[in-house]
Order: sequence, then structure tokens, then C-alpha cells
Amino acid sequence: MNAIYWFLGVLFLALAKAKHAIHGYTTPKPFSDIQRCITYDASIAETWVEELRGFGESVRGKRVLELGPGSDLGTGLCLLSHGAASYTAFDRHDLAADVPSEIYTGLNTLMGSNFSPSDLNYVARGDFNMEVLPQAFDLVVSNAAFEHFDDIERTARQLSKVVTPGAVLCAFIDLQTHSRWIREADPNNIYRYPRWLYRLFYFPGQPNRVRPHEYRQAFERCGWTVHIHAMQTFHLNGRTVHKEFRADPLLNATSIALLARIAG
Repeated sequence: MNAIYWFLGVLFLALAKAKHAIHGYTTPKPFSDIQRCITYDASIAETWVEELRGFGESVRGKRVLELGPGSDLGTGLCLLSHGAASYTAFDRHDLAADVPSEIYTGLNTLMGSNFSPSDLNYVARGDFNMEVLPQAFDLVVSNAAFEHFDDIERTARQLSKVVTPGAVLCAFIDLQTHSRWIREADPNNIYRYPRWLYRLFYFPGQPNRVRPHEYRQAFERCGWTVHIHAMQTFHLNGRTVHKEFRADPLLNATSIALLARIAG
């Protein structure tokens, strides 16, 4: 099966590159049903709250920056409902400019709140230069976005310049293959290939294959204290990967939580 998955993975890499060339980056969520979006946003925000609680932190009173919110800013409305002082979303792609109002109405009903889109700040820049933001954030959150950033160390350096001393980061990172069918059949398929082959199929937003220890190193070099744990795992069952990934102790993790605090 390893050989079959290797060749199928190459096919899916080619299809993903072709799809991006034709359509661009347009589908940050694998679904568009409004009720599912409401449930999903509330679930992600609640999981941030829980992870922060375990880290000895809270959303309450924090000025929040979310990286890569995707197709709507519903998570921001949820964080405001949990007591955040403010919310700003920052993304490369302007995907949340035209959101069905039913999503925010539904989240207000679910959360028992009364926020509006005007309470949600949104900045989209094609160069993904965060340094245009003020140094004003106490908390940075992200869900399934870091794996799409081309330069993690640059991201860490820029974050260090827009957060206050002692600020906290809570990021959920999806480590697995992203193409739909192969994702379920062979979660770590993208790690089967040498760097040169994987780069042949590069497109902006392609999963970067950055591993947990590399996230740790990048943020520690920028003055953050880092804690990482697996959120979801799968059984390797004899699956093979390229030699550069074989020693990774979290190879069976499909997603991780990265919690970090900057000095101060």
C-alpha cells in the first residue's frame, strides 16, 4: 500500500496545484452550510478558551489578533462574547469581506450576545506583512492557518513586534495532508516525498510540512517560551515517510496545539 499511496499522493499534489492555478484560494472551509459554520466557529472559539485555561490564561479583557480567519469572522464574535476587549483578524486573502449576516445572527443567538460586524476589525494584505498593525495585542489565536504560511520564522518575528510584553499565542495547526480523499486514507501522505519533489507542486498556501520541533525552534529564537501537544493522532500502521521525517516523535499527530508566551 505504501507504493500505491506514494503514486496517488503525487496525483493529488498535481491536482491541488492545477486547482489553485485555475480557481485560486477560495475554499478555506470544506463546507458552506450556514448552520455548520455557526457550530464550527463556536467550537473553535470554545477550544481556544479551554486550551488557554489549561495554560493559566483567559480571553477576558484581552485584545485579540486572529491569524488566517478564513471565510468569516465568527470566531471573533465568539471571543468577544467570552469577554475579549477587542478582536482583529489578519489574513493574506480577502475571504471574509462578504459574509452572510445569518452567521453572525446565529452566533449572537447561540452565545447570548449582541455584537455586530462593525465590532470585528479585519485586515487583509497580499504580502502578509503584520508590521502594519499596532503593537497592541495581548493574545494571538489561529486555527488551521500556520501550516499554510511560507516562512514561519518571519511570522514569528513579525508577531513579536505587534504583541505586548508577556502576550500569549494559542494556535491549532493541521499537520496532515489536505486533499480530501487522500487525507482520510493516508493522513501523512505529504511527508512521503523529498523536498525537491514536493516543491515541484508548490503553490501559495500549499501545506508547508513544518514539523512541531521546527515551530518550537522558530518561536524560541524570537523570544517565546513554547509548549506543544498533540490534539489528534492516528495509527501509523507501517506507513513510510521520507527519511527527513522518520525521527519525528510526533509523526502520528494530525494536529497540534502550540501555546507560547513572549518574554515580558
